[in-house]
Amino acid sequence: MNEVQCLPVPREHLATVWPVVEPMLAKAVRTAPDKLTVSDVLEGAHRGIYVVWVVTIDGTITATITSRVIEYPQRRAMALDWIGGTRMKVWFSLAMRVMKEHAARNDCAHMEGYGREAWMRWLGKEGWRREYVAFRMELGDGQ
Repeated sequence: MNEVQCLPVPREHLATVWPVVEPMLAKAVRTAPDKLTVSDVLEGAHRGIYVVWVVTIDGTITATITSRVIEYPQRRAMALDWIGGTRMKVWFSLAMRVMKEHAARNDCAHMEGYGREAWMRWLGKEGWRREYVAFRMELGDGQ
């Protein structure tokens, strides 16, 4: 049947879903080594920095997304920082629609995301465009 839902997890229910979503987010967070851990994401969600979303297919959590609002001096944006899960063909378009609605409710002028080049395969279909390439150089003992 494939009934798909994309729902925010209230902070008071994070502990209930965390054992399921943590491994999904951990895979994404590992792409940003030395910046944060999946535990930092959970702490940020408890503090209200991140909203943790679950994507369910027929009642089973299949994916998770984190969002956060960014206050730039000239505008407000919603960032989609971490996305993990399976069966993206089934839920990705719905999740993007829900994220756009959430961004609009929060008076965001745009959405932004970060990730590997391969994300353009999915994001391009939803109207996203590549904005820039990020570079990194370690300083001191950062190797």
